[in-house]
Formats: sequence, structure tokens, C-alpha cells
Amino acid sequence: IRLWGFRLHQTGDDLGTEFGLVTRVMATIPVRRIQTVTVRQGPLHRAFKAASIRVDSAGGDGGEGSGTKRESLAPIIRRANVPGVLAEVLPDVDVAGAAWRPVDPRGFWRALKASLVLVVLLTLPFVLMLQWWTLAWAAVLVAWACVHSRLYVKHLGWAVGDQAVLFRSGWLWRELTIARFNKIQAVTLGESPFDRRADMASVTVDTAGAADASHRVAIPYLARATADELYHRLAGEAARTAFKW
Repeated sequence: IRLWGFRLHQTGDDLGTEFGLVTRVMATIPVRRIQTVTVRQGPLHRAFKAASIRVDSAGGDGGEGSGTKRESLAPIIRRANVPGVLAEVLPDVDVAGAAWRPVDPRGFWRALKASLVLVVLLTLPFVLMLQWWTLAWAAVLVAWACVHSRLYVKHLGWAVGDQAVLFRSGWLWRELTIARFNKIQAVTLGESPFDRRADMASVTVDTAGAADASHRVAIPYLARATADELYHRLAGEAARTAFKW
């Protein structure tokens, strides 16, 4: 009912959406104000060969007090049509030809340790109660932690093109975010105590339109040398490019 009769159309440099059966909504998004583009695929999306596309634009996150609710650019779209929409929205970014790079393989052990800490916290109350089924419960959670950590790190990836940086994450709910260099406001190199111990770091990119629920370009589990290289590359590209709202 909410997305009844959904249409996405382009008029000049503006993208327009229309939808709704009971309440009809019409929205316009200037292409020049788009900060990031995110393609999302959940389990049901993949089952039906579909995806959704969201854009974050300058001018607020569409939350409380904004008067409107931010909608996806394409809430449900056939997966085969995603490249065509991205080519219209980001004509200068070659998403299909991106040279993807993985995170450091040691990220698996980092992710696994974090998951095992959660397993301990979940099973400890039952261990203290001396319930016999605690061992079976713990074994299931440990197996899940291993599978989740392996697939999570496997699906992490990043790429730097001529005009944008790309980041993908998630294995159940997969997300790919693209941020142009001329929309970058800040680049951060972060090191937690665990990062420093493993000689690793993370790189985060901030844009003007990033909302709290946005899939940010935050690349974890990088070797320190790789993180330094990526940080200086993105900071240099952002500095050489005139920021555009």
C-alpha cells in the first residue's frame, strides 16, 4: 500500500519518485546533492533476485523535525537493473569494473574473538546454574560464531576508483556503499588497543549526508601499512577535489 504505483523518473538533473495508495508522496532529489549511494540485499532480496537502492543527500537525514521521511531511491528493483540505475546516478563511477580488495586475513581471528566473548556472556548464566544442556548450547553458539566470523570477514571488501571509494560488508544482509571523492568531508584513521596490538587500523570516510542508520564507509581490519596508504590516498583525493553540495 505504501509503495503502490512507485515510479522513479529523471527530469534534467533531478531524480523524482512517486508512490502511495492512501497517502500519495512525490519527492525530488537533485543528483548533485547525492552524497552516497547504497545497494542493499537481504536474504529475501537474493531469493527473488532483487535489491534496494538508497541515497543519502545533503540537507538532513529525514528524521524527526524534518517534516518528511527519507525513502529509498528504488525500494525494490530487479538485481539485473541495478547497474543501469547506478550508471544514471553515478555516470562517472565504474562500479562494475571496481578492483575489489579484501581486508587483512587476520580479521577473522579478531572477529571470532569478539564473537566468542559474546558466547561466554550468553552461556555464563546457565553455567552458573549448572544446567546439563549448557554444553550443547555453548557448542551451537561457538559453531555459529565461527561461521559468522568467517563469512563476515570474507564479504568485507573495498575499492578505490578514479572518482569514488566503494565499501561492501555483510553476508546475510549485504550492503555496498559508494562515496564520491568530491563529497568526502573527513577521512579518519583509527586504531583501537586491539588494532595496535596486531599492527592494524581502520579507515572511515564521512560525508555531509550520512545519517545514523546509513551504511558508512568504515573499513576495518586493515594492515597498518595498507590503512596508511588508503588514508593518504583518500585524504589526498578529497583535498584535490572541490567539495560539491
